[in-house]
Amino acid sequence: MKDNDFNLMENMNANQIKKKVNDETVALLIFGSCENHGDHLPFGSDFIFPLELAKKLALKNKNILIFPPIPYGVSIHHKKFYMTMSIGTNTLVSIIEDLLDSVYNNGVHKILIINGHDGNIAPIEIASRNIKDKYPNIFIACLESWWDLIGKISPDTFNVWDGLGHGGEAETSAMMKIRPDLVDKKNIPEDTIPNLPKYLRLFWTMDELSKTGATGSPKNASVKKGDVICTILEDLLTSFLVNMDKSRWKYGLFI
Repeated sequence: MKDNDFNLMENMNANQIKKKVNDETVALLIFGSCENHGDHLPFGSDFIFPLELAKKLALKNKNILIFPPIPYGVSIHHKKFYMTMSIGTNTLVSIIEDLLDSVYNNGVHKILIINGHDGNIAPIEIASRNIKDKYPNIFIACLESWWDLIGKISPDTFNVWDGLGHGGEAETSAMMKIRPDLVDKKNIPEDTIPNLPKYLRLFWTMDELSKTGATGSPKNASVKKGDVICTILEDLLTSFLVNMDKSRWKYGLFI
């Protein structure tokens, strides 16, 4: 077993799990999607990248236990594209609540979620707030939208639209870095920059924005940019865990 695979729950047996779990354990949950990402990226991009990020994070923090990724999400806004797999919003809220409930009732009260898909953001928040209300001593943190965050942290890294886009500059760069074998460079689409409002959210469907299922500027993607993305996100999450450990996972009025 590779070093970065040892923290994967699906690779561990009952004895290994029991030895692994203690009061310091952080459950890492990943939520993605199975949908078109243009003609150049795989359908599983939204959970493939977060999983690789989680593995790298686990190499720096031995308290992490990575749960199997949920490969389906709320993708109704992509349904016009062939083979979109979508879970209903209420269904996903229930799934997330059940998983958080299971983690808590198995004695792990610290949970970090890495989300890879925009349609999951609202269900994750609803489920997390419901479970926090149910178990006040649970800790739930979430990296909601790395593709949006990365452009804000390092805007100079990207050429177009701060790296944004579905299968765009940032997402394609990230996949070039961690799974170059899954990026079809011959079929990278031309730039598609939607005319979206800057300060308001418009609830679009992907077929209104793109003919290929991709937006942004994937042609400006590169392995070098993917390396920057991975480094920033790894450092951000590592720093978060270190700081939370220092404060004994207390915050606000309870520090």
